[in-house]
Amino acid sequence: MRSTPIHEVLRRIKPLAPVHKAAHLRGLISSEPKRSIRRRELEAALKDIVNRQLRKESRAA
Repeated sequence: MRSTPIHEVLRRIKPLAPVHKAAHLRGLISSEPKRSIRRRELEAALKDIVNRQLRKESRAA
């Protein structure tokens, strides 16, 4: 089975709420091997989403 490209995964989860995006990416990350490039790309995307949430929360406070 071939993996879906990262850009396609990100396009598909775009309409989801940030919390759901993060949960989806965490699930994908856990299914990848520890030292794979794909896992690092997914972790970078997750980091971006989490940082956006934190910035939004800090502005609201």
